[in-house]
Amino acid sequence: MWDWVSENSGIVQAGMATVTAMVWMVYLHIIVSGLRRQRRTEILVHLGGARDLSARILVSNLGFEPIYVLEIMLSVRTAQGERISSVADRTEIAREQHRTPREATLQGPLKSGDSVDIGSVTDLLDRARNNSFDNIDIEDVTEVEVTVAALTSADSRVAAATRRFLLKHNDETICLLPRNLYAKQIRSRWRRRQIEQRLRQML
Repeated sequence: MWDWVSENSGIVQAGMATVTAMVWMVYLHIIVSGLRRQRRTEILVHLGGARDLSARILVSNLGFEPIYVLEIMLSVRTAQGERISSVADRTEIAREQHRTPREATLQGPLKSGDSVDIGSVTDLLDRARNNSFDNIDIEDVTEVEVTVAALTSADSRVAAATRRFLLKHNDETICLLPRNLYAKQIRSRWRRRQIEQRLRQML
C-alpha cells in the first residue's frame, strides 16, 4: 500500500487538499449561520392577563441585537373590510400627565430581552379611533392584527413581526383568541417593502 501511496502521491495530496477545503467550508458555514442567528431579529407579540378586551399586549425583543421600535400598527377587520392605523402614541394619557417625553410614545429603543407593555386591546382600539377609526363599533370587529416595525443596526431594512387575534363575541363578553401560536416574523424583502411603503403613507 505504501508503494501505491508513493507512486500516487500527487493524487493523495490533491484528495487531502479537497477534504481539508470541504472541512473548512463546513466550519465556515457553521460560523456564518451562527452569526446570522445572533443578528437576526426576533420580536414577540403576546398577551398578558385576561383574554378579553382588557388583555395587555406585550412586545418583547428576543433577538441578540437591540432594536428601535419605529411604529406599531393596528389592523381592524370588519364585515366592511380592513382598516389600519398607527397606535404607537399613548393618546389615552393626557399630555400634562407625561413625566418624560418617552411616556408619550411607544417608539424608542428596546434592548435584548426587554419587554414593553403597549396597552390593552381597548387602549389600542381607542388610539385607532382617535386617529381614523371614529366610526367603527367594537361589536363589528371580527379580528385585529398588531404589527411592530423596528430598526436594527444589523440590517438596513425595517424588521417587523405581526400577530392576529380573533374576537369571539359572546352574549356578555368578547374573548380574544390568538390566530397563531407566536408572532410571525416578517423577513421576506417583498413583505418588508410593503411595511416600509405603509409607513411612508402614515407620514
